[in-house]
Amino acid sequence: MNQNDLFLIEGLKFQKGNKQAIFLIPQGNGLKMINTLNHSLLLNIDFCDEGVIFDWSAYINNKNDENLYFIIHFYGQLYKVFGTPNQLDSMYEFSAGKFIFLKNDIYTLDTINESMSTYQLKTIINRLNGKKYIEKRINQIDSQQISNSSITDFGCEKVPEEIRIIQLLNIQRCPYIMKIDQLTFDGECYSIIYQSQTQISLRQILKKYKNPPVSFIIEILEQLLLVLNIFEELKIIHNGITLDNICYSQEFNSIYMCNFSHSIFETQNQSLIKGNSIGFVPPEQYQINQHISTSANIYQLGVLLYYMLFNENPFGKDQKNILLNNIAGKYQIPNTKQDKNIIEIMKSMLQKNPYKRKTSKEYLTSKIFMPLYRSKISKHSFFSFFQDNFNLKIDEYEVGEDLNFIQCVKSLSIHKGMKK
Repeated sequence: MNQNDLFLIEGLKFQKGNKQAIFLIPQGNGLKMINTLNHSLLLNIDFCDEGVIFDWSAYINNKNDENLYFIIHFYGQLYKVFGTPNQLDSMYEFSAGKFIFLKNDIYTLDTINESMSTYQLKTIINRLNGKKYIEKRINQIDSQQISNSSITDFGCEKVPEEIRIIQLLNIQRCPYIMKIDQLTFDGECYSIIYQSQTQISLRQILKKYKNPPVSFIIEILEQLLLVLNIFEELKIIHNGITLDNICYSQEFNSIYMCNFSHSIFETQNQSLIKGNSIGFVPPEQYQINQHISTSANIYQLGVLLYYMLFNENPFGKDQKNILLNNIAGKYQIPNTKQDKNIIEIMKSMLQKNPYKRKTSKEYLTSKIFMPLYRSKISKHSFFSFFQDNFNLKIDEYEVGEDLNFIQCVKSLSIHKGMKK
């Protein structure tokens, strides 16, 4: 504990208008509120506690005031936490995407991009900084009807499963996922708010550059395996590891996974899978009374790897054959000069029997991820691949039918650059 952890608090347990000094200590699972007099625990505030909501409106709207504070709603009690601008900024950064925030009025509607029975997607503008954000407002009633939230191994959940999954991934500091600015509640519905940004999907990369270097493929594979390793620890089944939901970030020069609309927690219950894309469905999802585990993520990554290596779906070229072969788990490997080690990984991931697939951690031990091995099979790095082959031009576009699980409304047109 240090001076940066020292705040003043005004709450229901104290005389109105009086403030008491407390320590507010960030923890791996939330915050601890400690009495400064005897160091006793006043409150244990867990990230995933349904009885906790943070309200930052008073601070965000009145940053020039002398008495700066934010509010913690804790099971019907209200605590005003006072601190310096630096303290409150640090606390906001620590809390964003982990605690649920009460939605404030700093956002104004720009456009409604999509309205569905389960959610509404819209562009909003932060009136304080002028930046555009995307808000996905989840219809609480309809989303619960197609969610595993009510039958998870953790008991009955009121928070939508998509919100809870993003929350847990942020708590675990999961790399290579879309950056969330806020998870909010407006009294009726939960929302996901993230900054509107340009992006390029893996589908676009493979459409414009049909034979990416193997080192590029290996690097994407490694980054996604690191994500899936955390999914396995948290028992998360993404249900959407497809060409459209893997995007490239110019800012961080890495890929990231977006759209958790169909993600669920693995449970011991036999439950309806919320959604998937034909040609990416693990065969066990077509079987009656088959337990669906995080091994489903590995299968989808195997399909993705096949796409990157051969620029086509492993199950065929038309929808009918893709569906039939996807159900049967049948595919063929073209005659290829691709590295045999990466082919073996792909074959292992595409095992029809989910129990024969390895875990992410086991795949990450492969020698293909060793820098020396990677440099031998290709001179390109992840960054140089984009630098040498693409000039990027940003265009607005409307999401097509084959991109029905995409959340964002921006695209990048890619033009092959001149060879040096």
